[in-house]
Amino acid sequence: MSEAVQNQSSDDEKMFTDFDRLARGKIFGGRLASVIQFVNPKTFERNRESYNIVVHSMRSLMSKYEGTFYTLHDYSIVMFIRLSERFFDQTFEKLVLEIDDILTRNNVAIGLTPEEAENAVRWYRFDSQFEDLQELMDNFQQRFRVFSERRKRLLAKAGTAATTGDGTPLTPGALQQIDDILKKADVSTFMKRQPVTLCFGNQPPKPIFQEIFVGVNELRQAIAPTVNLRGARSLFHHLTRTLDTRVFRALLDGFVTRNSGPFSINLNVSTILSDTFRDFDSRIGNIVKKEQIIIELQRYDVFWDYNEYLLACEFLHNSGYRLLIDGITPDLLQLFGRKELKADFVKLFYFKDRHEDWIDKELASKIGETDANRVIMARCETEEALKAGLAAGIRLFQGWHIDNMIRASREVVN
Repeated sequence: MSEAVQNQSSDDEKMFTDFDRLARGKIFGGRLASVIQFVNPKTFERNRESYNIVVHSMRSLMSKYEGTFYTLHDYSIVMFIRLSERFFDQTFEKLVLEIDDILTRNNVAIGLTPEEAENAVRWYRFDSQFEDLQELMDNFQQRFRVFSERRKRLLAKAGTAATTGDGTPLTPGALQQIDDILKKADVSTFMKRQPVTLCFGNQPPKPIFQEIFVGVNELRQAIAPTVNLRGARSLFHHLTRTLDTRVFRALLDGFVTRNSGPFSINLNVSTILSDTFRDFDSRIGNIVKKEQIIIELQRYDVFWDYNEYLLACEFLHNSGYRLLIDGITPDLLQLFGRKELKADFVKLFYFKDRHEDWIDKELASKIGETDANRVIMARCETEEALKAGLAAGIRLFQGWHIDNMIRASREVVN
């Protein structure tokens, strides 16, 4: 494969990156690739629920094995799996039967005959069939490039991409166009995950929950590449309310399952008080436990209308969700603690040019009062930031530096 994609905004790109890492390190022992391709994938564009049935079942199955799971832009499903070499044959035979069973049980829903369902799966051993697998991955990457270019051309042709100069501020007219697109869009392509982890001593970071969020930069490149979406806060805030509803749709359509573990999503106070959230609340419990879900609210949204925030806060806690206040800075923590905000977690932003705030003894004291197990240092991008957070008593961290530490620890294990 010629290159790894740097900005991962889809499972396709995640798969290419992961495959490149395995190939470069020749991490082949006990590894398999299971590739499921459907005869008529376009039928899923009209009947996405059928596809989600299979995806849910496959994700549940994969939770019993060690590996990674990808749903591609053309509805193919790919799994990289590592089996114990000692019990490889027995485990492999069991896995093949389990996957065949899922496909044959759902063959009518996915528009396949029993024979087509059986033939939809191809298996590759990394150690003995790597060249064939490499060729397949190259083919997937080429098709994904064609798909991405075609999507951009269609958006431009439809007039959804801005035609003004680079970095044009978001205007009401542009907002209406973008809003109309988003109301019909599947934003799962632009949804990402980033872990919040426990860091202690010399131990590798331990993920506690995953933040699920929309990659706004990637979304902007796809639908409005010359518009600065964040250029007008009030208009962008309106846009995020539309994004909230599309995130709900993605979560209900299978982006998470009961086996996903705890996760957080970013919402607006006005969204939580809306009928849209009531509908989401009535349905999400059938997919995941509400205790798994942490709702992140931005600080400016909290203080914009504090009475509305208190109503939203009461509803969330009564419904079983946990609450996180995002975007707090050390100086604000001195004024508003976690308990005063009625939050389960607060997220403190680290800024390099405000490093002195983190070596203030009063901050360490306030973090201790707040409960160090409930305070998260976000934007932890460097070793310097991590050390400052640990010195202040923080144990929960999120940021690029933490992501790199997790990747490094996994490569050592592999």
